[in-house]
Amino acid sequence: MVVIGLTTCVGICFGTVLCFFILNRPTGASSRTVIVEAGTPVHRIALQLKRQRLIRSPRFFKTLSILGSISTELTAGPHPLSGRMTTWEILQELRIPRDETVSVTLPEGMRKSLVFEVLAERLGLNAARLDSLATDPGFCRSVGIEIEDLEGYLYPETYYLSKYASERQVLRILVDHFDDAFEGAIADGARRRRMTRHEVVTMASIIEGETRVPEERVVVSAVYHNRLRKKMRLQADPTVQFALPDGPRRLFNKDYRYPSPYNTYLHGGLPPGPIGSPGKASLAAAVAPADVEYLYFVAKGDGSHIFTKNSREHEAAKRKTRESRRRTWKRPRAQ
Repeated sequence: MVVIGLTTCVGICFGTVLCFFILNRPTGASSRTVIVEAGTPVHRIALQLKRQRLIRSPRFFKTLSILGSISTELTAGPHPLSGRMTTWEILQELRIPRDETVSVTLPEGMRKSLVFEVLAERLGLNAARLDSLATDPGFCRSVGIEIEDLEGYLYPETYYLSKYASERQVLRILVDHFDDAFEGAIADGARRRRMTRHEVVTMASIIEGETRVPEERVVVSAVYHNRLRKKMRLQADPTVQFALPDGPRRLFNKDYRYPSPYNTYLHGGLPPGPIGSPGKASLAAAVAPADVEYLYFVAKGDGSHIFTKNSREHEAAKRKTRESRRRTWKRPRAQ
């Protein structure tokens, strides 16, 4: 019995070694550069290498990476590989960092269409593919967004993104950064004001579109909260600019009648969704407005506003800003 058991054990060991030798052998395929996208799991890398005839068995590749404790060390980027390399040698090459990152800056208030143009230009991604994913209900749910549109959730920031990242991976990164910014004080403020996350982002996107002076954010927020509480329409110009097919641009009287659920001159309450990607300061202002009674504001022309409490004061402020602009236009140029 002992002899039989020993023979069986030796046979298993010999078979294992033989299997390892056969599956680890080079395939003889020609040399080539294989680009591994950032975040690609081991099993997909294995299938990619098998399709290019660089390994003999995807299962062996995955098992070997786990046994060698390197399954989490495989790196993105262009890897020079050859059919003269064993599977183990290919795994060692894939551990060498060859990724390339690209700096991408997304400013506050940017619409998703412009975000996609920037990503397409900087990373070579497909803008149409990005847009398709951003309005796909399944993908939106997979990144934790309860609505069927990522407008407003593509967090504005300077990113260092892998040159080899896919459209899905980049969108996930942007939404993850939004989640990080929203959690904590902003989420707590939303709960205190009984606002949904979507309402906060929508409000913040309008605040972002209205303000150029940082300290005015909380005051603009107060105006909108006060108007909502009094059942007044927001009458926010940025929502009209978002609604117009050729916006944003200078608005004319006819534009305020443009039929769109985003036109807050025609419809009460918040618009259906965000009109751009707000930054953290605007998100914070949306849930923590200033304690003031203002209901109106008018642009002074220098990026700041005059805030007023009633329509009489508002009309006076508008006359004042018109006169100021008129004097500026008539002022002779320096010789």
